[in-house]
Amino acid sequence: VGAVAVEGGRWEVYVGGAAGASVRKGDVLCTVDSHEDVLKYIGRFIQYYRENAKYLERSYGFLERLGIDKIRAVVVDDSEGIAEQLDRNIEASIAAYKDPWKEAYVPATANQFATLLPVLG
Repeated sequence: VGAVAVEGGRWEVYVGGAAGASVRKGDVLCTVDSHEDVLKYIGRFIQYYRENAKYLERSYGFLERLGIDKIRAVVVDDSEGIAEQLDRNIEASIAAYKDPWKEAYVPATANQFATLLPVLG
């Protein structure tokens, strides 16, 4: 998943690319006019993928299985009437996210980083 700035202040949103053993160029999901729309369509795609991909299926495999036209119809054109639900679900996931590295600065418990045994010197 990615976005590329194009002429006129617009953005192309790409999905389904792959690197490594299988190389695949991403497909253009849509072209939008604002950064907010980039985030909206990337979020919708990610949530649709989360809800509909097979176990361990990579996003490029998901895209090849369903096809860019089907994914574009659902995510951009709202052909199934689920766009608002996808938006709500991805927003709920974002709101529930906890940064695991934040505990390095703010321990989850008072004794999380306390030494259990005295250091012998």
